[in-house]
Amino acid sequence: MAEYWLAVFTPQVGAVSETFIRRHVNELVPKRTVTITCQVGDPARSDWSFDGPMLVLDHIQPVHFTREAGWKFTSQHIAHIKRFLLKHKVRVVLGEYLDVSLPLLEIALELEIPFWGHAHGYDISMRLRECKMRKAYRHYNNAAGIIVGCEWARERLKRLGLTDVGIHIIPCGVDVPEQAVIRGQMKRIRCLAVGRLVEKKGPLFTLDAFRRVLKVCPDLRLDYVGSGELLPAAGKYIRDCNLEEHVVLWGSKPHGDVKKLMRSTDVFLQHSITDPVTGDEEMMPLSILEAMAYNLPVVSTRHAGIPEAVEDGVTGYLVDEGDTIGMSIFIGKLARDQYLRNRFGYEGRQRVSRLFAWRHEHAALLRLLGHHQSS
Repeated sequence: MAEYWLAVFTPQVGAVSETFIRRHVNELVPKRTVTITCQVGDPARSDWSFDGPMLVLDHIQPVHFTREAGWKFTSQHIAHIKRFLLKHKVRVVLGEYLDVSLPLLEIALELEIPFWGHAHGYDISMRLRECKMRKAYRHYNNAAGIIVGCEWARERLKRLGLTDVGIHIIPCGVDVPEQAVIRGQMKRIRCLAVGRLVEKKGPLFTLDAFRRVLKVCPDLRLDYVGSGELLPAAGKYIRDCNLEEHVVLWGSKPHGDVKKLMRSTDVFLQHSITDPVTGDEEMMPLSILEAMAYNLPVVSTRHAGIPEAVEDGVTGYLVDEGDTIGMSIFIGKLARDQYLRNRFGYEGRQRVSRLFAWRHEHAALLRLLGHHQSS
C-alpha cells in the first residue's frame, strides 16, 4: 500500500464556489494526498474533482446535516475514517472548516496524527453564535495549529479562548496572470460581481448601488455571476427597476469563464455584509483577490478581512455595509476616469502578486505543515 502524506477533509468535493479547497486537495501535495468528504457534488454541476484515494462518508451511511447541528457523523463513519487514515499511512490531516472538522480532530488525536484546522468564514462567524460551538472550538487548543486567512479571523479566535494553539495567517492565494490585462477606453464601462447570491454577499445592495449610478452614468453594464437563494429576488429587482438592458444574471459559471469575464471588465463590485439573521460573514473573499490579480479596481465594503486586501483609495474604494449611495458614488467616479481605473488596477495587481498569490500560500502551507521534513 502506497504511503500518502496528507489527508484533506472537506464537506464536499466539487463545490463550485470553493476554489481554495480544490487547490488544497489537488495542488498542495500532488499524488501524496488523500481526501475524506461527506459528499461528492453532481458531476454535471461541479467545477472540479479528485482522482486520488477518497473516502466518501455518504457512501457508507448518509451524513445528516442541519443548520443547527451541522454535519453529524455516526460511529460507523468514525470507524471507516480511522481505517482509511491508517491504511494510507497519513502523516498530517488538514480539516477544512472548523465546525465540521471537529470529529476529525478527535480521531487524529487518538491516532497521534498532527491535525491542522482551516477556518474560512461562516465557521468563525455564524457558528460562533452558538454557546455549544464556542465551547467545542476550545478543543482546537489540542490541535497542531489553526490556519486563518486574515488578522480579523485570528483575533476572533483568540477572543474565543484559543490561546494554547498557534493561529497562523496564510491568506488563500490566487493565480496572477503573467501579463497585466490591457484595457482601452470603451464607451460602455462594464462592471462585474461574482459570488453566491446569499445574504452575506449583499447582492441586492450591489444592484441598488448600480441602479443609483445609472442615473448619472447611463452607459454601464453589470455582469453578475453566481447562484443562490437570492437569485429570484435579484431577478425581480432587475425587472421592477427596468434594469434588463444593463444587468445580466449569469447564474453559476465555471471558473475559467469567470476569468474570461474579468479580462473584459473594468470595475469589480462586491457589497459584503453580515447576515442580519444568522450572523454569517466573509473572511477575505477570493473573488476580490482574483479581480485585483486581473488589475481590476474594486468597490467593496469594510467587512471582516476585506480591508486587509483592498487598500481604500489605493486599489479601490470601501464603504460601510449597507451604504449603497456611497458605493454608487465610487462606481461612478471609476466609470468616468480611465486613468484612475488603471492606477488602482496596477496597484491591486502588485499587491496580490506580493501578498496573495497562490505560490505564497502553497509555500507557506508546506512550511507550516512540515512537508519539507518528510518529503
